[in-house]
Amino acid sequence: MSMTAAILRRELSLRARHGGWAIGAGLFISLGTLAPLAIGNDGELLSSVGPGLLWIILGMSVFLGIEGLFEDDLTSGAMEQFVLSRSGLVVTILIKLAVAWLFLLLPLLIATPLLLIGYGSSLLGVLGLILASPGLVFTAGTVGAIASGQRRGAPLLVFCTLPLIIPALVFGPQTASGDIVPYLILAVYSLQAVAICPFLASAAIRLQLS
Repeated sequence: MSMTAAILRRELSLRARHGGWAIGAGLFISLGTLAPLAIGNDGELLSSVGPGLLWIILGMSVFLGIEGLFEDDLTSGAMEQFVLSRSGLVVTILIKLAVAWLFLLLPLLIATPLLLIGYGSSLLGVLGLILASPGLVFTAGTVGAIASGQRRGAPLLVFCTLPLIIPALVFGPQTASGDIVPYLILAVYSLQAVAICPFLASAAIRLQLS
């Protein structure tokens, strides 16, 4: 088995046992279900504000689902081994972030259409979620790598990541209109995050180890 395949298998096992993804997905489902109780029975109001509210809840869910992604490896000494491995730290972090994204995405793909139907909104928002979610996870993961080992790292993660996910929060709700521009912007947002964030996270982890 190659080193990359071994790291992938390890990350799948760790994420399945860790449960952070379940907390994030649970928050998304519970808040998305309870939000109409606060908004009221006005169907027109619910369909107009519902998508934007879901995207804000999605951002919060990603924060919870990604928190502590690097902590265990830093404390156990595994991260030092990844630095010295043939695959390299950048590839390892890319795998860790991709697996975290996969575990978060699957339950959200099940819950989001049901919530959008309940809000009376367009199901096109599901496609927007698929396009934007890699950018959200990779961005939050990179800030998480910077905040690893810091006291009160979770609040730092939230406040540092919020400005970086504004494109998703602005253009995500607009996908309900069916216009192609928001989809293109979300796709570019995720592509640049996948291309850049593993290198930034790798540099942050190296600083932690130095």
